[in-house]
Amino acid sequence: MNRAVPVVCLFALVAVTTPANDLVSSSNGETALASSACDRLSLSILSEAAAFRRNIVFSPFSLSGALGMAALGAKGETLAQIDRIAGTGIEPESLADRESGIRPSILAEARADGIELILADSLWKRKGDMPLPDFTKMLQHGFGAEILDFGPEPASSVNQWIAEKTKGLIPGAVNDLPSGTRLALVDAIYFKAQWAVPFDRKRTSDRAFHPEKGAPERVPFMNLLSFFHYDSSHRWESLEIPYQGEQFSMQIILPRQGETVAGLVNAWLSGAESPPEGAAVRKTNQWTHYLKLSIPKFSFGSVPDVIGAMRRLGATDAFDPRRGDFSGMFPHADGPLCISGFSHCAFIEVDERGTTASAATFIPFGCSAEMVPEEFIVDRPYLFFIREPGGRILFAGAVFHPVF
Repeated sequence: MNRAVPVVCLFALVAVTTPANDLVSSSNGETALASSACDRLSLSILSEAAAFRRNIVFSPFSLSGALGMAALGAKGETLAQIDRIAGTGIEPESLADRESGIRPSILAEARADGIELILADSLWKRKGDMPLPDFTKMLQHGFGAEILDFGPEPASSVNQWIAEKTKGLIPGAVNDLPSGTRLALVDAIYFKAQWAVPFDRKRTSDRAFHPEKGAPERVPFMNLLSFFHYDSSHRWESLEIPYQGEQFSMQIILPRQGETVAGLVNAWLSGAESPPEGAAVRKTNQWTHYLKLSIPKFSFGSVPDVIGAMRRLGATDAFDPRRGDFSGMFPHADGPLCISGFSHCAFIEVDERGTTASAATFIPFGCSAEMVPEEFIVDRPYLFFIREPGGRILFAGAVFHPVF
């Protein structure tokens, strides 16, 4: 298949400059808090896309990682607001300790299952500048962050690093650095996994996908007869497709007839209902439901409004040059630091073999018996979450119009 765009890429940009004159519980309570807040940010992002019925993909894991690194240098109300958004909820030192255990564990699980997973972080600075030692130590301890200089062409240096960590899938993530940039944080993730039971390409066939509005669209559907994790309520059905090793999975949440993606997301966001948990969260290890799955192949990109989602959840001080407090990162030589922008772009491919996805977040700172299967036909807009074995969401999205 020939494409002018990379097979898969996911990119997030958070601009933080010196003012120039101007998702999931676990047995660990702290991890549960992180996942819950991450899920809330994910739902806020999904809510806007659902309102406009737009395809969307992004990485809650990358966003929470980048915001977690920012939290290590935040103080006061700025830290409190980031805590509520990124799910840190603990002191920076404890956050670093927590992340130092979580990330190696996820990577070890992926290696054991033969899944390609890269989690990479870095701090970028101007040559000669010295961020506060406690901040850099926590970054290195918690996130394994590299400490790097921008070089004569800052954007090019960062792009080269991101391209390397994402295996060339994101070659030009950063167009330019905001004026007044003193340092930057970058979080990158790369994920590639085959299904535990691959879809047979010979069984892929066109059928109708029914958007919430408009005429049906005929698109390629993959078909598979196998065992899955399945759950349901009066408003939705949930199915998990295991990747090789059966620890990582893609969860599909299909609204029942008459329901909408926006209706589900808004109910979850408001707290009126709870979203379905993943099998790892429910501690369900058996793939017990024998189903005939039909689901569209899809491959698309998106640029969600992450700043809007954060503001809706109450994270405002970090973007205000008068109120932002990142004094734990850098001496106030040229004034306080604040966030001046935040963009996120994404791309994902799901086909008969499996899933490939990649992400980068860039934050510049300145101041047996025969069974007859039932059918699970994903022929209308739906949500998806790619979960690691502990239940944290690596990627999330919604499909309103399958594109491949």
